[in-house]
This record gives sequence, C-alpha cells and structure tokens, in this order.
Amino acid sequence: MALDRIALHDDRVGAFVDVLAERALRDADQAEADVASGVGGGALHGVPIGVKELFDVEGADGSYGSLVLAGRRAQTDAALVASLRRAGAIVVGTTRSHEFGWGITTQHELRGSTANPWDLRRVPGGSSGGSAAAVAAGLVPLAVGSDTGGSVRLPAAFCGVFGLKTTFGRISRAGGVALAPSFDSPGFLARSVGLLAAAFSACCAADENDPPTMLSPLAGPVEFDTGRNSRLRFAVPAALAPGPIEDARDDAVQAVVAALRRFGMQQTDVSLPDGRELFDVFVPLQMAEALDVHANVLGLYPAAADSYGSDVRGRLEQARSVTIAEYLHARRSQQSAQASFARAFQFADLMVSPVGGTAPSLATSPDSVWLMGSETPTRTAMMPFTVPQNICGLPSITIPVGFDQVGMPIGIQITGAPWSEPVLLSAAFALERDGIARVATPAAFL
Repeated sequence: MALDRIALHDDRVGAFVDVLAERALRDADQAEADVASGVGGGALHGVPIGVKELFDVEGADGSYGSLVLAGRRAQTDAALVASLRRAGAIVVGTTRSHEFGWGITTQHELRGSTANPWDLRRVPGGSSGGSAAAVAAGLVPLAVGSDTGGSVRLPAAFCGVFGLKTTFGRISRAGGVALAPSFDSPGFLARSVGLLAAAFSACCAADENDPPTMLSPLAGPVEFDTGRNSRLRFAVPAALAPGPIEDARDDAVQAVVAALRRFGMQQTDVSLPDGRELFDVFVPLQMAEALDVHANVLGLYPAAADSYGSDVRGRLEQARSVTIAEYLHARRSQQSAQASFARAFQFADLMVSPVGGTAPSLATSPDSVWLMGSETPTRTAMMPFTVPQNICGLPSITIPVGFDQVGMPIGIQITGAPWSEPVLLSAAFALERDGIARVATPAAFL
C-alpha cells in the first residue's frame, strides 16, 4: 500500500529521494511470515516508514541532500534505523532534507525540492520537509526527522502532522551527518501520537558511538496515563511566542489551554528569556559548529564550495566571520538561558506555544513570508519560536490544531523538561483523544 501511494502521489510532492521497493517488499513478506508462524513482532511490526536522508540507510542514496556528495551510497544503517528495523518497521525509502539539514524550506535549485501537500505552491518546512510531506500525504504513517533549530517542529506544523523533537542526547545520531553537533536531536513525524511513542521507545538506548547518549536515562514503553495529566502544571510563556502571530494561531493556543484545563491541569506563570534574544544566541553557535563540520570533519568546504546550493554556500561563507569572542559570548548566554529554563520547570511541567507566526512561504520566494501585512524573512518569522528548545536541549512535541485563514495547518508545541518525552506524549495523546489535535489528509491525496 505505501509503495503504491508513493508511486501514485510522490511525483507531485517530491517527498522521497530514494524508494527502496525491492527490500521493502522482502521485509514485508518476512513480517507476514512471522505473523503466520506466531513469531512476535516489535511495536512497529509491519509499519512502513520513511527515513530523512541525513541518516544512512543501507544501499540508499547517501548524498545528504547535496550535489557535493552526489553518487555516495550508504553502506550500513544508522543506529536509529537499525533500532526501528528491530522494532519491526519496514523502511520504504529515504525522504528529502534541506541540503545537509541547513535550512527550513527543503528547496534546492538543482537537486529537487519538496512541496507542501496542503498547498503544492508552498514549502513543507525543513529541514525534515520530505518526512513531514510524506506523512501528511499519507504515503507513510511514520517518518524519521532531526531537529537542530526547529527542523522537526516547523515541518510538522506546516504539514499538519505530529512531530517529536527529543531531548539532546536521548537518541543516537551515529550513522548520520551532523549540522551543529551540540544541538542536533533525532525525532519523528507521524499521523498519531501512538506511532511517535512506539518509535521513541524503540530508539532510546545509550550508544558509545554517540557520547551524549551515555548520560540518557532508560526509557521503556510509553504508557498514556490520563491520571498523571491531571496533576500537571502548564504555562503559556509570552517569551516563547516572541513575535507577531496571526489570530488563528493564537486561537489554536487558547484551544489547547482550554483542553488542558478540562483535563484538570493547573495554569501557572513562568519567566523566560525572549525567543528573539535566544535566536541571536543560536546563530553564531550553529554557524561556527556547521563550518567546523564541513571544513574539518567532512573536509568538503571550501574545496567543493561551488557544488553547494547557493543558500547553504552563503551560510558557510557567513560563518567564516564568526569570531571566537562571539562564540564564547554566545556560549555564556546559552548557559544563562539553560538556568532560566531549569528554574521555570520548578513551577511548570509543560509549556505551550505556537510554532511560527504565519503560514509557510511560497516555493517561488521561500526565504520570505507575509506576516501581519509585512514581508519578513522566513527564518525571522519562524525560528525564534523554535530555537529556545535547541539552545536548552529540551524535548518538544508539535500537535496539529486546526487551520489558518489561508487553509494551512496550525502547529502548537508543548515543551517539557529534559527527559520528559513520556509526559509530553501522554499530554499529546489526551489532546488527540479529545479531538483538539488531529491529523487530516489533504483532499488531493485522499
């Protein structure tokens, strides 16, 4: 079924880079044989999935979304891909990413781009845009993503699906390419919270090949405890909605707030640094780390500069101007922000906020949006809403809550303290069951 839908619809969406039909069919046959013989499958037994192309999938295109590495094929599975296979998932292909994960539109002048299933003229978000579009169009029910500055949450919001950004160090990144190693967090996009929970549980494990995971606590299967929800406290910090937002997005926040209150949760207030200030902190840190990856780890820049897409090449050039003083100042500011969030989580278990201020940009002008009547850089209109969680390594789940005035999905995120993914998943499950959060399918893909 998934392969049929990909063959029928993906030429319009461009969600997949490499479709692995032959192996997927073999794996599906084996899954059926296991069921027939009474062999117990994993939590994702027989579930078709897409994998963001920044993670290696054995035998698949391994160019990481770039012409710089054109022709590279992955020799082995990334750690999380292997974990998902052990849980029974069937990898049907790799999904398109913004080049090397450095962008929030999933567009490329030469290599191919992904469209938003809700409006094919618009971008799906990025950098996990292919995964979000594949799930939204119903090509697969679950896909792998990663999040450095919003790269799971923005596509989830723009495409109207559930998205989970995990705590930094929670899931191994081994076997994938880094963007900014102190921020990169694997995650998932799905049509249901249950699938997010199953993927999260399957992939949580310490991995000596990714040292931050060695500090991660164990996480078993997620149990949706509605009784626990009623004991939670939540906040709606103005600092996490740090710019203009359209009325429909504010209405969606209020719908979530009303539902949480119905569940018995207590609303409280917390003080946090403004997201725009944290975006300013984030930029030099991300740039310096990304430049180091491309120049020193991958050894591609500047030797292969002409083969990069123009936007990523421009960011690499700009990154060369970041000074050590700017980098160290940003690190000190990051530590101060982490302390502020730690204090806030003494008073609130969850924080509710919108994902971006407006609808995604048009593919004809992907780097700007119209926000409250003014043309605004896409990154400025979106990333101050998402980078605070990356600055502080926090988990966050994005839920689809209705549509805006132009018919595009609205995403609301719920953020928790480090390692609180089970709490976030439980709250999102309650909102899904209550009907507040719901994944719909665009009419063109029914």
